[in-house]
Amino acid sequence: MLRYGQFCPIAKASELLGEKWTVLIVRELLLGTRRFNDFQRAISLISPTVLAKRLKTLEEQGVVFRKTVAGGRSAEYHLTPAGKELHQIIAELAVWGMRWARGQMEESELDVELLMWDIGRRIDREALPGGRAVIRFSFPQLRSYRDWWVVVDESGADLCTKNPGKDVDLHVVGDLRALIEVWMCDITLSQAKASGKLTLVGSPLYSRTMKNWFMLNNARELMREPHIAERLSNAPRPR
Repeated sequence: MLRYGQFCPIAKASELLGEKWTVLIVRELLLGTRRFNDFQRAISLISPTVLAKRLKTLEEQGVVFRKTVAGGRSAEYHLTPAGKELHQIIAELAVWGMRWARGQMEESELDVELLMWDIGRRIDREALPGGRAVIRFSFPQLRSYRDWWVVVDESGADLCTKNPGKDVDLHVVGDLRALIEVWMCDITLSQAKASGKLTLVGSPLYSRTMKNWFMLNNARELMREPHIAERLSNAPRPR
């Protein structure tokens, strides 16, 4: 565990949260990730060994508790009251990062697994025609993980990298960077389509309503909260 050798509460908090991957694990816990395999989906570059170690440390420090489920065959991780108090800290970190730390996305940062995991859990089922859909995403320029399917029904959304054998309602084809830029609200869906970087093939109804059920990254929602928006409007603009 990281050690600063100071009694300062900032130093002590940083000892726990400053280890590589820990903040991202807390991010996932706050977003509802519970299972070990799902953490790996959302944080694809972390090794299973490191993930297990970080979760164990968070458990030992009283931030996370481990709950056995499915008759003892698997486990879920949940935030304790202390862990839940990190919500505002992580939210403010997201806002600060959106404003000051993003810059130009490098090719190595275009994480298709994170994008698709995020999309799968953010689709608004209530805004989908009929509350269900099969949506295929294709990124022709990728060598691996080129095709994804999001199967949405009354039980939730299931993310697949193999064809589930169901009729596709909408096929989203295009450039990974462009879809990430749409997801992060750097450009609009209409702009990406007009540029030819994204193409929607399939049901006109699902295509027309995509702006309603495709909910975009939640960091932008944080920035639109009144107290944050007011603070940002009075802050100096980044150069």
